Amino acid sequence: MTRRPRGGRGGDRALAERPAARPPRDPDRFPPRPVSKERYRRRRLAALLAGVLLLVGIGFGVRVLLYDAGLFDVEQVEVAGAVTVPEGDVRSAAAVPAGVPLAAVDTHAVASRVAGLPPVASVHVARSWPHTIVVTVTERVPVATVSTAQGPALVDRTGVVYRGAPTEGLPRLTTSPRPGDPATLAAVEVLGSLPDDLRAQVETAGAAVAAPGAPGQVTLRLVEDREVRWGTPDRAAEKAAVLAALLTEPGTVFDVSSPDLPTIRR
Repeated sequence: MTRRPRGGRGGDRALAERPAARPPRDPDRFPPRPVSKERYRRRRLAALLAGVLLLVGIGFGVRVLLYDAGLFDVEQVEVAGAVTVPEGDVRSAAAVPAGVPLAAVDTHAVASRVAGLPPVASVHVARSWPHTIVVTVTERVPVATVSTAQGPALVDRTGVVYRGAPTEGLPRLTTSPRPGDPATLAAVEVLGSLPDDLRAQVETAGAAVAAPGAPGQVTLRLVEDREVRWGTPDRAAEKAAVLAALLTEPGTVFDVSSPDLPTIRR
């Protein structure tokens, strides 16, 4: 009778070679089926359609909230930056009706209407949620006055003539201003470049163009019946420094058209 060995390496080898027991199979559970490419595409399409419907629903809700619910309607128009222009004039030009949805206001159209006010140089219009339209204006900076058929008017740094209350101390422009006129542009450019102490002495400013396309030659008339032949608008800082020194000397005509060779006529 042969005995079977107990323990030892032989017994371990026998246990290792014995296959592991499988878990019992559930008779009611079907094995998973592989997902076909067609079925995968259908799932992706369904997910995409669900996302689109969700976005449409959100967009509809936002529209109802902003346009139809009345929660974000215009209640006031706020004006900023107006100094000489009455705020009432800005609001009237803006023409933003109260009670309309804030999101429906055409800010570009509002800015265009306000920009039509003569003293206004530029306009920025913005929404301030939940109920306010903010109109910020930048007014023109006058450098001279001019006589027109309708009475005194102002001239800004760009040569634009507009109605406004004349500011005391502004020089009078003797050149008849026209849009894009070289003489007018030269005169206002020089006036805008003068230091405050020198500008305060200027009574009139004019310019002439020697030939078509040539730059304007500017002449300034100062207090005490003194004349300054400024020449073209270039080298303004140099000319102003030279003129300040020349004005300490007696004379009637001060020529700084060439600041390297200034002259005084007594």
